[in-house]
Amino acid sequence: MSAPTAGVGLRSVRPVSLALLLVSATYLAFLSGFPDGFGPVLAAVAVAFAAGLRVSSHRSIAGYAPVPVLAVLVLEVVPAPVGLGTELVAGLAGLAFLVWLADDPSRPVGGALRSLPTVAVPGLALGIAWSSALFLPAGTVPLGVAGALLALTLVVVAFLVGRPTVFDREEA
Repeated sequence: MSAPTAGVGLRSVRPVSLALLLVSATYLAFLSGFPDGFGPVLAAVAVAFAAGLRVSSHRSIAGYAPVPVLAVLVLEVVPAPVGLGTELVAGLAGLAFLVWLADDPSRPVGGALRSLPTVAVPGLALGIAWSSALFLPAGTVPLGVAGALLALTLVVVAFLVGRPTVFDREEA
């Protein structure tokens, strides 16, 4: 009789990845320039709603948890002013979203560490974009170097997608 009631409870929340996502999304909303502080409130509500969906005991509902966060990130990025700080925070929010996705409560603890090769590739692309924007002088040669590094990142992504066992393995 206790076996059917075991699946009814809520799943656990992983606070580190959730906090990183909440902080980066609300700060990006603050930088986006929504009037009357509406952006950070919208971001906080979307992240809280997504966390509620994610810890739901129903797998069909939990599968829709990324939708509110992704929608609010898109709503924040579109009106955001172009600038180095805003772009850095947007990249951090994207990486926080990927870490939060990897830290699924239905899987064993440590999903973010197991998905490190997957999250490292977009992090590498973000680092390449930032280092080329900040440290390389303008011109065609630095642009070619940055393009070659981004192409190398795409090759790594293609390698990892072709071999999912490299980056997605469960602990026994």
